[in-house]
Formats: sequence, C-alpha cells, structure tokens
Amino acid sequence: MAVEHENEEYSSSPKEQKPGPFLATVVSNLDPTYMGILEVEILRPVGASSSESQLHQVRYMSPFYGVTPVGATGPNNDYNDTQKSYGMWMVPPDVGVTVVIIFIDGDPKRGYWIGCVPDEGMNFMLPGLAATQSVVEDVSADNSGNTGRAPTAEYDKSVTSNNNLKDPDTNKKPIHPFSKVLDDQGLLLDDVRGITSSSARRETPSTVFGISTPGPVDKQSGAKQADIGKAEWKVLNAFVSRLGGSTFVMDDGDANWLRRTDASSGPPDYASIDAGDTDGDVTRPANELIRLRTRTGHQILMHNTEDLIYITNSRGTSWIEMTSDGKIDIFATDSISVHTGNDMNFYADRDINIECGRNFNLKVAERHQTEIGGDKNLIVNGNVAIKIDGTHDEQITGATKITVEDTLDINATGITQLTSGSALNINTSGDTHIKAANTAIDGGNINLNSGTASGTPTATTATPPDPLSTFDNPTETDGTTITSIMLRVPTTEPYPGHENLDPTSFKPDQTDRESGSAIEPPDAWKTYGVPMDTFLKGN
Repeated sequence: MAVEHENEEYSSSPKEQKPGPFLATVVSNLDPTYMGILEVEILRPVGASSSESQLHQVRYMSPFYGVTPVGATGPNNDYNDTQKSYGMWMVPPDVGVTVVIIFIDGDPKRGYWIGCVPDEGMNFMLPGLAATQSVVEDVSADNSGNTGRAPTAEYDKSVTSNNNLKDPDTNKKPIHPFSKVLDDQGLLLDDVRGITSSSARRETPSTVFGISTPGPVDKQSGAKQADIGKAEWKVLNAFVSRLGGSTFVMDDGDANWLRRTDASSGPPDYASIDAGDTDGDVTRPANELIRLRTRTGHQILMHNTEDLIYITNSRGTSWIEMTSDGKIDIFATDSISVHTGNDMNFYADRDINIECGRNFNLKVAERHQTEIGGDKNLIVNGNVAIKIDGTHDEQITGATKITVEDTLDINATGITQLTSGSALNINTSGDTHIKAANTAIDGGNINLNSGTASGTPTATTATPPDPLSTFDNPTETDGTTITSIMLRVPTTEPYPGHENLDPTSFKPDQTDRESGSAIEPPDAWKTYGVPMDTFLKGN
C-alpha cells in the first residue's frame, strides 16, 4: 500500500476523527513504504467500545528533517542535479508500545505519531544499559569478594512474586547478554570502562541523557515470535525480540556519589551523600561522562570524573587510553603497524625503552647515524655478525680493550697495517708464527732469540657492561607478572596499571626505570576500581 503524498487515503477508518492527541498502541511497524508509518489502535477510556474501526495508519513526524528544493533539480544524472535529504531518523517502536498520535484538522487521512510513552517502570536499561546487583542469576565478585554488578534487561512483569509495583527497582532482572561481552573484554568488574550506572532510574530528576537503539531483531532458533498487525499489514509468527543495541550516553554524573580527590591526585574514592559523607568534591560527581558503545562492545569513552579517554574494540584485543597526567597507553594482542608518507619522529625528554620477545629488525635504505652523548653498552648473548661492503672507519680517543675467551681470527685479503704511536707489545703463552713472502724489519735494536724480552707486556682485561635491570609488571589482579626492562607494560583487561587506580603510584619519579625498583602495587589493584557499593537506588 503506497503512500505518495499526504492527501492520499491511507486510513482504514473513513469516519470523521477528532484531531486528538490520542494515546494508541502499536499493532504493526512493518511499513512497506519505508516512511516509518505505524498501524495503531487508539486507546479508549475504560468502558468505551473498541473495534477494528479504531485502527489507523499514522505517519512518522521527525523532530528534524529536510530535503533540498525539488525546483532546483536537473536531469537527475549526477549528484548536483538531484535532491539531498538529511535529518533525524529513529526506528519505529515495537508492537505494544504506547504512542501519542494526532490528526491534522481532524482529518483521518493525515494522522501522525509524534512521540512514545514509556511503559511504567520499564526504563532501567535506558540509555546506557546500567548494571545492578538486583539480578536473577549469580554475578561475579572482585578479588576481595565484593559482590559484583551486571547489566540487565527489564524485570518480567508476568512473574508476580518478583513484581513490587511500589518499588520496581528492587525487582530482580535477568542478566543481559552484554555482560558476557564485558566479561570477555575483562571489564565486567570495572566501574569506569565496563559497567555503568547510567540509567534513567538512578536519581530524580535524572541527569542521564542519551539514546539506545533496540538492536537487530533476534531471529535465532528459539527466539520469541508472535502475530503482529491487524488490518492490511498482518504478519504471522514474526520475530519480536531484540538482540540489544548501541548506546550513546551523555551522563552529567551521579550527585549522590562525589569523588574525594581529582583524578590526578588520588585513587577512585567516593563520598556517599546518602550516608552523610561531607568530604566529597561537588564538582566531580561519579560517572560524569560521554560514552558511545555498540552492542558488541566497541567503545569510545570520555570520562570527566576519572579524567581519561578510553577506546577499545569489541573483543578487548586492543585498546588505547589517554590519562589525566598525560600518559598514552596502547595495547594490542596482535600487531601495531604505523606507516607515514613522510617523516616519523620520536622525541622523549627522558628515556625511550624498547623490548621485544623475539627479533628486532631494522633496515635502512641509505645512511644510519647514531650519536650518543654518553656511554654505549652492548650486551650480546649470542653471536655478532657484521658485513660491511664499503670502508669501516673507527676513531677511538680513549683506550680500547678487547678480551676474547676463544680464538681471535683476523683475515684480510688486502694489506694489514698496525700503527702505534708508542710501543707495540705482543705477548702469547703459546707459539708465535709469522709467515710471509718477504719479511722486512726496520728498527733500532733488533733482538732475536736473545732471552726474555724486556718489559713483558700484559694486556688489560676488558670490563663487560652490566645487563639492563628488569621489573615484574602485574598483568591482572590475580598476581601474574611480565618481567621486562619497563616499569609499565599494558596488557589485556583487566589491566592493573591504569593510572586512575592510583595516580600517585605512576608519577614520573615512580615510573623512572633508573630508580631501580618496581612500582609498588597500589591497594586499588586488589579491589579493582570503584568500590562495589551500590550506585543505583534499590540495589
């Protein structure tokens, strides 16, 4: 049933209609015109009659929409000649949702749905898929045994034993499948990067703003099905459940929990207003953030309270974090590849530390220059092979010591020359063999086989450099470590080295490897993140 313009008859009720507004229930959202038209049934007051005559097809009224003028089009053979549309588009609501509809001038042919009415108590998931302890199943706990929280669906109104109408927030809810995504990412116990309190039911008036999409229709085996629609658009056994969607959250923060210090000065420590705490910073409410997250777990987080930016992929196999004190931590389970069409510059006011578990390969097409202002130490536990096709020049202004514990072979196809500004001493405990086509010796006194040579030389043994010191880096909160020349090595989540867990442990003097000691694991690593106190009313 096509709808070409507003004046075409598309209502199944030809009777004169009051303009409204009316409350109506969605009976079908399957619109063959792709214009967001809903088939709705008007809700009459209690006792009033209801029949098929109350069915209407009502058009979508967008909060914002536009299209370039049709009078400025051309032959429609390129972008410049055709119209361009823009604006806001929202997926039409599911069957059973209550909407508000109007009829322009009471004309049943010009009906519009202009908004959706939330179902009583059914807005806990909006808009950030918040976590709670009031769940049907068991939830994970942190390493200190504190009961964890998990994202949930809405409570089941059909279960009367779990249906407290006076305080629906106490009703237990089934854990959302997104909990497994967070668990796989290592973020299920992380109140900053993983679970959230961003719910419409957290406080009143709500300081949470955002949008959550319904997600794809669940068409898996065993997914819920039902007949939808009545009049022209009736469909039997349609899939009606959703897989969960993406969220865009702008949270102005939970003023019932205030951070005691700024993110650069101390670990996540929050004062509870409900408990009578008075030492919280009113300018730093908990969970003040902007978060964009897909249903599979891809995430961009800008967290004001913890003063960090965090980006991760859905599997948690790579992430990047920019911290309050100016650190940039990057982790990848596979490769990090960088390509620049021009220069690549690395500059550090302090150290540059590079460590690899296998090979370090470097190829330079032209000249390789290294300038060292101080000492250079080279420790090779295996072999050293150097091939030089051109000239090899070395100038040493100090002494040179070479200690060889095995054979020293020098093989030159050209002339071998030794020039000494002072004495040349050769001392061997074995035989000395010199073979040459011609031998010329020119000097003052030449003594051959005349007894012990005066001033028997003794070469000084070279002093090898000490190896680089290493440190044990914790990888997770279970105590496993990575031994490295670096003091901070990002790992898979949960990463216990996030700066916000205890910024005082990660100041420049603490992360200086020349200090010679590993970073002392802060207490926050043991409990991991914000304490598991309730952030949501009724939990």
